[in-house]
Amino acid sequence: MRVLAKLFASLVIITFVVLGALLIVLNTNYGLPLVQKAVSTLTPYSLRANSLDYNFLAPLSLSLNEPELIELETENTIYQAGYVSVALSLWDSLDGSLSLQSAVVRRAKINLADKAALPASLLIKHLALDDVAYQSNTFAFDHADIQVSNWRNTHDKWGSWQGQFQLSAPSLSIDGQTLSNLLLDSEVIDGTWEIWGLSFNSEFGNITGSATVEDRKVMLHQLTLSDARIEPSRNLSNLTAMWGSLSEDYDIAIKRLDLLDVSASVDDFTLEHLNLSAQSVNLLNGELAWAANDASSLLSFNANLINFDKWLLTDVLAEMSLSPSRIEVGAFSSKIDGEGYISFAGDMTPASLSLRSLVLNGLSLELESGLSKTLSAQWERFDNIRVGSLSIRHTNVTVPNPEFPLQVIGLNLKGKDLLLRQASHNGMWRGQLTCSAKAASINRIPVSSPYAAMSVEDGLWQLDPLSLTFQQGQLAAKASVDFSSPSRQWHFEGTGLSLPTSLYSRWLGLNLPLEGEHDLTVRISALGGDTDSLAYSLTGDLKATPHRTVMQVNDGESFGQSLMMLFSKKLEGAEHVDFPVNVGEVVIAADRGRIGLAPTSLEQGGTLSTLSGQWDLVSGEGNLSHTNQ
Repeated sequence: MRVLAKLFASLVIITFVVLGALLIVLNTNYGLPLVQKAVSTLTPYSLRANSLDYNFLAPLSLSLNEPELIELETENTIYQAGYVSVALSLWDSLDGSLSLQSAVVRRAKINLADKAALPASLLIKHLALDDVAYQSNTFAFDHADIQVSNWRNTHDKWGSWQGQFQLSAPSLSIDGQTLSNLLLDSEVIDGTWEIWGLSFNSEFGNITGSATVEDRKVMLHQLTLSDARIEPSRNLSNLTAMWGSLSEDYDIAIKRLDLLDVSASVDDFTLEHLNLSAQSVNLLNGELAWAANDASSLLSFNANLINFDKWLLTDVLAEMSLSPSRIEVGAFSSKIDGEGYISFAGDMTPASLSLRSLVLNGLSLELESGLSKTLSAQWERFDNIRVGSLSIRHTNVTVPNPEFPLQVIGLNLKGKDLLLRQASHNGMWRGQLTCSAKAASINRIPVSSPYAAMSVEDGLWQLDPLSLTFQQGQLAAKASVDFSSPSRQWHFEGTGLSLPTSLYSRWLGLNLPLEGEHDLTVRISALGGDTDSLAYSLTGDLKATPHRTVMQVNDGESFGQSLMMLFSKKLEGAEHVDFPVNVGEVVIAADRGRIGLAPTSLEQGGTLSTLSGQWDLVSGEGNLSHTNQ
């Protein structure tokens, strides 16, 4: 037993002596040949290097300058670098695996195909690649610095690692996209990749951000795009395709997104100097999605110019909050077409639109059929529409409808506490509103200085006054409707001097082919709940004194026949003949739906005649009678 102990002690002493001798040799000029001999003896490779650096105080570390690893059989260079330094982790290598405490490689060209030549069990606790290059069909960089913690040589393309991953590169190319001044500070822990900081410059702007990537989910804590100039190009198409593929493969949540001084010009959309900040933006399967628990997405932005289709907005400013159930606009303002101005604030839900304020100033709006239908469809989406404060000034409105053209010049509206749609029914259900304009043309009848004031209080809508000035005359009227009652009792009264007679056919749609002017006094009332209520309740009287009346009759039709066809639909496309007619005072009285036209004298071509009539709205029966004198 004593002999065995002595033998073991001798072996230990000899081992230490040999190791000591080797370490001493490594610290001399014979160190490099010794390492080269060991590599060629123990591996199928030979080693070349300019020099070897070794410090006796760090016995498990050595460095090689300009090393080159060559395969003995083919004499092909496997690895080549400007500098390599390695430090062995002795205790981690006792199980037979190769574990390095650290490895530093400088000025090397990475070739992933040669990764298989490395020991399969290789573990590097801290790997630093300085001034290295890599190139493939889709990915390339040069003069890059990379630091990785706990790197293992696995079957994965780049191996695997746990811990810190840092990258800096003056230039990097991905699928034709060139990124410059790239900096990445990140860490991988148990399958979660924490990107503490990422920044780079590209042809589309400068990017900075931080993120967490886990199980095909990306949480962008912060993403900033600055100084961007975006125009159509092949690279933009490729980038859009890359983003589309990424957003479909990963669920992306953006806690904060900032766009700083971004300009774009694509297709029919132009944007100049946009600054935007958004919070809680989510993409699910490539589509915008709302955050969980009905969380709000905050959005604020300003831009010098936004040009979309026919709309030109300048000095745009907006602040809003978006959620699945509500869009709250804290403020929105913009100049339109260089002269107009719009500003509004309010809330929108799927069923209601509530604006705290709406200001329009100096606009020129042409509501052609397509735009009018779009606005009408959007309006009818809401069950209720409210406007707390309305101010429209110096605005021109054109509706180029061939059947009922409308043009208003210098429109001014001022409203307060308005309820314009209630339970999917349009109307003015509450509030106060005044309306005026410089001039208007309503279905080809010119009107100057129109004015109207209306209010609703306790369900009673009142129009007082309504003033319309025509080329030869003027109309003053007032009206009321009781919305608090299901019967909708209404009342109208007005007086006019030299009113255009054509307004009955052009405004009210009556088949009354008369031109000229007339003086008017009218007072009528009825119940407006439904058609039957109107038929049973219409009561009032109308007195008119016509002047310079001209009647349009069908070609080949006598004047008497035309009189009997008043209020009847005329043949479309038929030729008309104008007959000057002297008409006496017209008196029409209505009593609970029974309407009577008092005998009215007419003179045409020296012939005197009388026209009278009776109608019953309840039964729908009625007739006109004509007698010659």
